[in-house]
Amino acid sequence: MSLKSLLKKIGNDLKADAKAVYHAIDAANGGTLSIIKESIAKSYQGFLDAKINNLILDMSDNNVSRDELIDFINSKSHKDREFMSNLIIKNLHADNRITIFILAKLWATKIKNGSLNYYESSLFTNINTFTYEDFQCFYELWKNKSVIETSGYFHYTLQPQQEFYCDVQQKLFGLGILTQARMGSNYSLPKKTNKKSISKFDGSEMAETLFAIL
Repeated sequence: MSLKSLLKKIGNDLKADAKAVYHAIDAANGGTLSIIKESIAKSYQGFLDAKINNLILDMSDNNVSRDELIDFINSKSHKDREFMSNLIIKNLHADNRITIFILAKLWATKIKNGSLNYYESSLFTNINTFTYEDFQCFYELWKNKSVIETSGYFHYTLQPQQEFYCDVQQKLFGLGILTQARMGSNYSLPKKTNKKSISKFDGSEMAETLFAIL
């Protein structure tokens, strides 16, 4: 037996075992598991439909016609079909309304321009890593940033109850939305204290792209 055949057999055996265990649990509980499973499917179908509807409604605000949408959905281009499949998955995984709003913006851009630029593509790839609070914090940081005259970098003054912005900033650094200040003559490391503070930062083209969408 080849390795490929062996792995397939193991996979089939595991599926058979899982199915047998499922039926055993279901039978032992008088069909409760089946009832729960059916209930979840019915309850969440409307929820998933609403996500798709919200995406399409947001698209209508981006000057994309119904014919343009249908043409793109029926496109034979491999890249368009791959984008569409990823879009659907990302939309279903979206855990906040802003994510769906941004997905619609990026979809409209893809239709109008034929492709996304590097920063739009990066945002599309990472969109499901953002929480509602991430979007909120980024918008506040970028909108209300102040320039540090001695270095040219930006700073944001934390307001009460905004200590978690520091953690969000680190996440934004990791995603390439914001960039950290580089070591140099005008750079000094913050003193180590228990109090969280915003680091000096700069922005990337992705920051401008995200802020423009928001």
